Amino acid sequence: MLKHFLLVVAMFTCISLYSQKTQFPWEFGFQAGLSSLQGDMVVSDIAPLNQPSLHAGAMVRRRLGGMLALRAHLMFGGLNSDDAKSDDATRVARGASSSTSVIEPGLVLEFEPFAAKRFEGGVFKKALSPYLSAGVAYGIWGDVDTDFGSEAGTTLAATDAAADADDSGGVVFPIGGGLKYYLSPKSSLGLDLSYRITGDDLIDGFSEAGNPEKNDTYVFTALTFATGFGKPDTDKDGLYDEEDACPTEAGPLNTMGCPDTDSDGIADKDDDCPEVAGLANFGGCPDGDGDGVRDIDDVCPTEAGVKALGGCPDGDGDGIADKDDKCPTEAGIASLMGCPDGDGDGIADGDDDCPAEAGTAANGGCPDSDGDGIIDKNDECPDEAGVAERNGCPLPKDRAETLAERVTRYSEMLDTDNDGMSDFEHVSVDSLNGTISIDRIYFPTNNSRLNRPDRMILEEIDRFLALPGASEFSIRYEGHADRRSSDEYNQALSERRSAAAEEYSIDKGATPSKLSTIGFGEQRPLGEKLRENRVVVPVASEPTRMVKVN
Repeated sequence: MLKHFLLVVAMFTCISLYSQKTQFPWEFGFQAGLSSLQGDMVVSDIAPLNQPSLHAGAMVRRRLGGMLALRAHLMFGGLNSDDAKSDDATRVARGASSSTSVIEPGLVLEFEPFAAKRFEGGVFKKALSPYLSAGVAYGIWGDVDTDFGSEAGTTLAATDAAADADDSGGVVFPIGGGLKYYLSPKSSLGLDLSYRITGDDLIDGFSEAGNPEKNDTYVFTALTFATGFGKPDTDKDGLYDEEDACPTEAGPLNTMGCPDTDSDGIADKDDDCPEVAGLANFGGCPDGDGDGVRDIDDVCPTEAGVKALGGCPDGDGDGIADKDDKCPTEAGIASLMGCPDGDGDGIADGDDDCPAEAGTAANGGCPDSDGDGIIDKNDECPDEAGVAERNGCPLPKDRAETLAERVTRYSEMLDTDNDGMSDFEHVSVDSLNGTISIDRIYFPTNNSRLNRPDRMILEEIDRFLALPGASEFSIRYEGHADRRSSDEYNQALSERRSAAAEEYSIDKGATPSKLSTIGFGEQRPLGEKLRENRVVVPVASEPTRMVKVN
């Protein structure tokens, strides 16, 4: 990994040697602030707030044009962790802690899109400038002092200690950003936040006894100060005098430091129209409508046109200039003064109520496809002859089943021996809502096993699904849990409960396609008592049934 680090250093050094020069290309600075470790004893999810220690560092920065800079740094900081400061009771009980330090040489590329703005117009202005950074570094860890805490921690301490014996450092990848405030043309104060991605899980000496799946990381949060040095730039436009075509007049880089008043990329000394942005092939003068005719020669200077029409447009390409065309945005025919007849029904589109469909004059140019006397655009069923009171649609042949009809049908379905009484104990008709209601299945605390009363309910559900009139019904088992334990555990428990109900129904012969499950965990409490929330709720549903209209 060290070879890779040195290769990156060499690459960025080459970039700096051949990059475009700017004012004060080199900067030296230092920083001081806080260093924080995100390891196996995390106190806060906000990395800079995780038991911060002091750190300091020095840096040298090389400007690579107006927006990029390459920064070499050397950092030193402390890295501490302590379970005793955690909000997690399990970690407090574990009682582990660690203390170490890091020395870090590194190379970082900064992207600062607004850095050149401080010299805009050739005059320095104090300014805030944000930046992003990323690079590569080598972290050299100090000897870690680790206390594994409780017996559970010390059981794995030997494993961590053996792994830690050869763990003295590694390649890290700094990513971050910050904000600079330029005090003068070459000096700045800043706030920098940089996060380190590592491939090491033993910076805090704690891995097998902690979280072996996640590598340790650390963060530097600091105030910075930097000052520049380099060759003179008399007009303060970002170019050395020796490279500036106009060293006493501030100008942008793309015109070699000469003024460009209209910002058209042509220096004023070479621009025939220095006050108005133009094109190089017109000597710096504009062609406002971009039609290849200079504005001073264009009859219609604000509208792109063709030379044959004196620079005026023919938008629809029908051979009639827009100013003489009654329909300048639509190609038309001479007999209609340049207006179109898109459907070819002999009626100009502007006078045709249905210009995209051929129709008759009696219907204002609109069609009546089904011949029911209602034109298609007003006909909700244009391909079926209908009646006016239904907006051109035919009278319905069926309708949705009413609540009373559905309740009667469900009651007769559950009365299998036709004695006027339901033959089900746990399945009933909700006559108020017109639905099938099924008793809830209750579970003991932290349990997803079915007892005999639960199985009786499920067997009765399977018997209901086998009824001749229940072929369109489906059952969804909705699992719930009380608020004891974590959200994640309760979610999984509710899913196991609903799955247990589904599996039992399938084992008893229910069709799998008629069943589904969902777990709500503790997110949808069904009551204030704990028992009321340790349930699976079977929900029966059926599509709306249609009946014939007499």
